[in-house]
Amino acid sequence: MKIGISLDMVNVHHQEPNRNRYESKYYWDELYPMIATAGFRAVEIPFDPFWIFRGGSGVPFTKYCIEVKFETVAKFVAHLQANGIEKVAGIHFNPTIFMRNENLDFYFGASGYFGGESIRYAAELGCDYIAITPTPPYGLVQHYHGKYPNWEGDFMNRTIQLINGFATIAQEKGIKISLRNEYWSVLRSQDYQTFLSQLNDSIHFNIDSANLSIAGQNSTELLKNNASKIGSIYLTDTAFMDDNETWKTPLPEYPQHRATQVFKDIGLGKVDLSGFCQTLKEINYDGWAIVSNRQTREPMRALLRSRKTISELAGGSLQLGDFGIKK
Repeated sequence: MKIGISLDMVNVHHQEPNRNRYESKYYWDELYPMIATAGFRAVEIPFDPFWIFRGGSGVPFTKYCIEVKFETVAKFVAHLQANGIEKVAGIHFNPTIFMRNENLDFYFGASGYFGGESIRYAAELGCDYIAITPTPPYGLVQHYHGKYPNWEGDFMNRTIQLINGFATIAQEKGIKISLRNEYWSVLRSQDYQTFLSQLNDSIHFNIDSANLSIAGQNSTELLKNNASKIGSIYLTDTAFMDDNETWKTPLPEYPQHRATQVFKDIGLGKVDLSGFCQTLKEINYDGWAIVSNRQTREPMRALLRSRKTISELAGGSLQLGDFGIKK
């Protein structure tokens, strides 16, 4: 497998001390060589339309921001390479930002437009895949649309059309689509096989270790049964147990029943990452495995923790070479 790390470790949506520095180019220019120094030669970039409408264009989460600071995407890629990051492995597109009112035309219209933009951006960056969050959290969609009869059926039919539209664009651009498996998805209340049967055959799956754990799924069985359809992997960690149906709430990443951190830096949770990675080796998975520390308290520490965890996983039958990392 090939290892990379997601830039989602830099949380630009929630205020905290000194958070505003994350919006500045100087912060990212310092971060890039540190990523490479920690042993990660590839990154995944979240595509976040929020930054098209913000002044802080130092955040590399849209093509607009890149062109403001670097003039062209090609110059940005060259900048990354000069700092030791050899490749942008993929993009993550999450349409949840558009689930904010009772107008489904707004949600699907904005999601379709910016989803297409994210795929085209991924192509310019030279990405191998784009990971797509198929739906916002179940509870958030229900909050705005639950009063309508058959809201789930209508929403899922339009979601299928949306994703198949993305597949057409992705095939034209030579990008692989990987659908994410977040534990809070509307898909959790659906017949998953019926949903999959209506999708374009080119669509693959993204498998997320922490989300599988929270949902109580057998990761070994799932990986082996779907080996040929895995498009990308997230190495994530958690100690969270969803014993209050948190997945049905509007903000499942921030449980209303108790104060807790759902996602932890890898190595700090209880997910059997060793067994997970061993299964990936057994099925000869040779795609991207992206480390994601999306709720980390400190990105720089998350980098070191991630490398430490990968090095520990590389003991025994797994070696650093299995993760695409040179000693």
